[in-house]
Amino acid sequence: MYGKNDSGRHFNFITQSRFLTIPNITLSSAFDTIYLVPLHGAISTYVDDTLNAGDAPFLSSVHNILKNYSTHRPDHGSIQFAGICACSDDAGVHCDAGPYAFTIAALPLTPPLSSPFADPKSLHFLAAKLFWVGPVARPDIPTNATQLANMPSPTGADARRANGTLATLIRLPITLHYPKLDPATLQVSVFADYSGSAVSPLPKRQVGFLFALVDASHRFFLLHSASHRPHRVCRGSCAGELLALADAVAAALDVRLLLQELLSRRIPMAAYTDSSAAYDLITSFKDPTDMTGKNDLFMLRRALLDGTIRALHVVHGAQNPADALSKPTFARPAPNDALNEALSSGMLRPLIRAHTTSADYRNAPRPRAEA
Repeated sequence: MYGKNDSGRHFNFITQSRFLTIPNITLSSAFDTIYLVPLHGAISTYVDDTLNAGDAPFLSSVHNILKNYSTHRPDHGSIQFAGICACSDDAGVHCDAGPYAFTIAALPLTPPLSSPFADPKSLHFLAAKLFWVGPVARPDIPTNATQLANMPSPTGADARRANGTLATLIRLPITLHYPKLDPATLQVSVFADYSGSAVSPLPKRQVGFLFALVDASHRFFLLHSASHRPHRVCRGSCAGELLALADAVAAALDVRLLLQELLSRRIPMAAYTDSSAAYDLITSFKDPTDMTGKNDLFMLRRALLDGTIRALHVVHGAQNPADALSKPTFARPAPNDALNEALSSGMLRPLIRAHTTSADYRNAPRPRAEA
């Protein structure tokens, strides 16, 4: 909350009541800053920022409320914020970070690159700039930025890696597209991956996941992506994979709830992992040998059992787009190209090795208790 005279509090108690005069509008049970009329439109608000979308009668009702304010102004059409450009047309919404990349200066490099970098703060500052663009327009960038920002004693080689990440923004331009999808065949697809092992140092362990809205044509638009250190210790890679998948499913639940409220229909969720060990644990009744993943395992089993996850898939490692969110591009081996291919083509169609549906899991024979 910010502004004079506690503007946030004034917004919540005055403007909120005016929004609620729109016919059939309700407060979302998923997010307390979103108001919606099912099948007609939604308003997202934060203090004096307002974003809304919907049909003509809904937008007219919103306009009648906002025209009385000098601060609450909705953004429509093509907008630019901090170098990030967003535009809309008949095909959907498109988000591009091209102008932002050209405003960032590269770091000066002084040989030998194996020596400590002279100005670590400038490297961390560049990493922060790169991280800003990631969640908004370039989901392929945050993994590098997270790794670079967490280096306590960077070297010249790390500075070169930061410059290489910056160059990627310009050399490989990517525009995030949010196309119009078929409402009748929508599905939330969740992909997760973990990089690290029992002997990996903590800065080298990374959780990455993304979830997207996909229709029967395999067209998609990205809902959310994340790349960060695991929030608790995982003694083995299987526990890490379970943690990543559990985090991804938990993060997707609120977004899915909002979409279901807005569209007035149930949207199924499918989860994807490239870990056969994690898949086998979830779809069986075995106890894990690594107890650090026990809670995540039970949560995922419960989600599959009650239908929160409609289907669990195991995919080839080269087909998992979350791989690029669990390791930086300068890792050895480097991450696969699945994420870049999906962003470039606008299609999300991984090669599935095996799958288990919620119904299959519910009806699977239980192991007999030992005498």
